[in-house]
Amino acid sequence: MDAIKVSNLVFGYNAMPVLKDLSFSIPEGDLCCITGENGSGKSTLMKLILGELKGYKGTISLFGKTMKEYNDLTWIGYVPQASVMNKVAFPTTCREIVVQGLYKQFGIVRIPRKKHYQVAEQALAKMDLERYARVPFNQLSGGLQQRVMICRALINDPKLLILDEPTAGVDKESKESFLGLLNKINQEQKITCLLVSHEYQLVSERLKLDSTYRIEDGRIANA
Repeated sequence: MDAIKVSNLVFGYNAMPVLKDLSFSIPEGDLCCITGENGSGKSTLMKLILGELKGYKGTISLFGKTMKEYNDLTWIGYVPQASVMNKVAFPTTCREIVVQGLYKQFGIVRIPRKKHYQVAEQALAKMDLERYARVPFNQLSGGLQQRVMICRALINDPKLLILDEPTAGVDKESKESFLGLLNKINQEQKITCLLVSHEYQLVSERLKLDSTYRIEDGRIANA
């Protein structure tokens, strides 16, 4: 089964076309990279798959069902760009960041309880990050912030993990460590992973990619 299947996708902003009759698929369990020049539409494509953008033409299907058939997409894990992570306000701790991945379980008042924090701390421990549980998130290095965001993305046992430019804005050692972690997650947990990145050379050298697609002129071509 295809984890993601995009067929004849058309989308634009204010009548300005960005994606033009775009089609591709990613089989379940694969590790895939979407690449292309800055401004090519990579992030727009990602937001469409996450359900953050509407009003497109064509079809986006996830695990055999169209987007319109889903009421809840919390089973998709998402790791944002480093620039988004840097906007986290002080003094939000790492466990508070991670526990927000469980917000659907908080109940009507949307406030995490002790049991939710325990799950968050267990998730941090699995990543060898338990000593950072009560450390303010914005005091961590970019590489450690990435690992915390991976914890948050994985806390709901997602079937699909989407990462937006995860190697941007961090040092070389952190990039290589993060990509090694992504390989491990894909291979051991069998989670379908979609990585959006403009650093294709680094990604292709460090990741065990099953497929790569490049966006050119609003369409997909094999990289």
